[in-house]
Amino acid sequence: MMKDAGSRKRAAAVWLAAGMLMPLAAAAESGVTVYGVISSALRYTSNIDGRDNNKTEVVASGIGGSRLGISGTEDLGGGNKAIFQLESGFGTDTGQPEYGILFGRQAFVGLSGSWGSLTFGRQYNAVNNVGWSFNPLDQSWGNYWSDPYYTGGDIFMQGYRIDNSVIYKRTIGPVSLQLDYGAGEQTGGSGTRGSTFGGGIMYSKDGLGLGAAYDERRAASSDGNTVRNYTLGASYAAGKATTYLGRMGRHESAGDARFVISYIGLGYQFTPALHLSGAFYHYVQSGGVTTQFQAAPIPLGSGHTNVFAAVADYALSKRTSLFLEADVNDAHDGAVGRETEYWGSGPVIGIGHAARKGVMLGLRHQF
Repeated sequence: MMKDAGSRKRAAAVWLAAGMLMPLAAAAESGVTVYGVISSALRYTSNIDGRDNNKTEVVASGIGGSRLGISGTEDLGGGNKAIFQLESGFGTDTGQPEYGILFGRQAFVGLSGSWGSLTFGRQYNAVNNVGWSFNPLDQSWGNYWSDPYYTGGDIFMQGYRIDNSVIYKRTIGPVSLQLDYGAGEQTGGSGTRGSTFGGGIMYSKDGLGLGAAYDERRAASSDGNTVRNYTLGASYAAGKATTYLGRMGRHESAGDARFVISYIGLGYQFTPALHLSGAFYHYVQSGGVTTQFQAAPIPLGSGHTNVFAAVADYALSKRTSLFLEADVNDAHDGAVGRETEYWGSGPVIGIGHAARKGVMLGLRHQF
């Protein structure tokens, strides 16, 4: 969207709070809103599979996941409202629905008031809401096709949409709070098997943003894998520039596998229509790391990846923009297997280094 420096700061503050509340801002009267994003791009990637094979493709959701949503409120009186949201993702390249679910992005109903909001259904957890709020390349439009957050195989917020969940949110002044619970709906383990527990907090005032979140997904069986994720982030807006700093981590009890990604970045409103951003991400894996999608997991071991990425977003109007993105992904040792398995046709094992480069030009419309 086209923004001047002042509105950019205000938008950043609103985004931090809205990240916790999602699109739950209630209107003064009852009503239903239909909204969406349609985004697509032409992308070229070199050495996408670690075997020196290149790929040109039209990708869905080049920047910002393409979606169609319905949200609504009903005034119940006394400052209280009934709220709901249904959101479906789809691919603009084929028109097929994403996630294999009609409302795979979100589907919830609840109540809100001065006391906060309490909602039930399929919802985003706090790790997702806090994490994306501080990604240098994600401000105001959403993640892009090969976002560095996906380094290591899209693991840092894997499971960030919680089924069968109950979520409480509240904003008090500059502080936003979210508490998450997902019913595992498994027998045994005192009813906690397969359950999700977590929460997060964010602060936004005078250009400064801070956030932290934690999420724990219990194993569905006594010998299963319990996953713990966390995210920490900070941002500071001064004039036309905003700086970002963050770190995310993941620990899998199976094999004591550990993953960490740290990043630093800068966003700059070069003109009212043109926004530029760039960032560096450093990813490290250690412990009993294996492949994710093979019938028999293959041991990969430790490794690291360095990622450089930049995005230029040019607003043609308040709803439509062109974007140009470029990235370099430099994987080493065991990280090569994670990258090539996720992006290529299968894991490449036993090589010490693989570099992938990409460039993408696309168009996004919001309504």
